[in-house]
Amino acid sequence: MRLLVFGAAGRTGRLIVSKALGHGHEVTAFVHKRKLELQHERLRIVSGDVRDLPVVSSAVSGHSAVALALSNSFGATTVQEAGIANVIYAMAEKGVDRLSAVSCAGTFERNSPKLSLVHRMLIASALRSTYDDLEAMERRIMASDLDWTIVRPVGLNDAPPTGHYRFSLDGSPLPDAKRVSRADVASMVVKSLETDTYWRRAVVIAG
Repeated sequence: MRLLVFGAAGRTGRLIVSKALGHGHEVTAFVHKRKLELQHERLRIVSGDVRDLPVVSSAVSGHSAVALALSNSFGATTVQEAGIANVIYAMAEKGVDRLSAVSCAGTFERNSPKLSLVHRMLIASALRSTYDDLEAMERRIMASDLDWTIVRPVGLNDAPPTGHYRFSLDGSPLPDAKRVSRADVASMVVKSLETDTYWRRAVVIAG
């Protein structure tokens, strides 16, 4: 697989890059302002802004799959929707079908009693614009003709990979969910690109 990773210098993105390289894939890391301190014979690093369509289109060319792990470090609360709009357009233009995107648990389920009270309160206040953006991103993905997977972690931590996590395949929140390591999320993203088990599914992942 020739994989292009958007948001590759972020805390989750760089783990997706490492996991894909560990599985023997060729990887292009698309970074914005942060640097990716990683070198590998099968790794290429390109710089750009995911909101710049010509740059995104050029980066997508020649790849067989795309992973998206954007953050809001751009200083904009619409980067997810703007970014995915360009990515989807470029993938259709270049004939690339496979996409896996990192979102968050609770999208379209903001008031679910399966979410903790603290989580629901944050979504209703500090994270409201973030969830608006994530839901807009997911709508665009689900409306596309791509073979997509959306990975929705229930909170993230920087613990080592465990290989032990729970997930649902219908997008619904998991009861009594705990934070999951970014490394385990990265494993799920790479796995979702290597098999058709998760095609056109929103996968909630939790510890």
